[in-house]
Amino acid sequence: MNKAQQRTWYRLAVSVAGLAVMSGVLALIEIYALEITNVKSHTALRGLGLLCTIPLILVIILDRRWKRIYDERDMHIERQSVIVGSVAAFVFLSGAALVLLAANPRGSINVFHLASLIYLAYFAWLSVSSITALIQYGRGGQR
Repeated sequence: MNKAQQRTWYRLAVSVAGLAVMSGVLALIEIYALEITNVKSHTALRGLGLLCTIPLILVIILDRRWKRIYDERDMHIERQSVIVGSVAAFVFLSGAALVLLAANPRGSINVFHLASLIYLAYFAWLSVSSITALIQYGRGGQR
């Protein structure tokens, strides 16, 4: 296992953690009916926001810690996995927006849900691109 493949495993773990954290935060917000305009709940929303930044910080640390020494095979795998991850993030965003539009009686999306969708789309992109890269590493990186 080379360094690029090892980094991909770590990125997959962080992306799954990011998806789990945001899912938990969204569940807490819906359970306790926290609203952005509610003055009493600003501390809770700030705490949940701080919790959501931890996976983002881990991604930055992982990307800066590893030296970017790739051979041609790693670069090819990285390019293909970014394309697949981008398509998956677009499909995720489109599907989630349609679900939120259909679920809301007024046909609009809450501002807080937009920020959550961007966060979730990023970690969906990261996890799908990591899975795609790991599949390509497993089969030799060739089509």
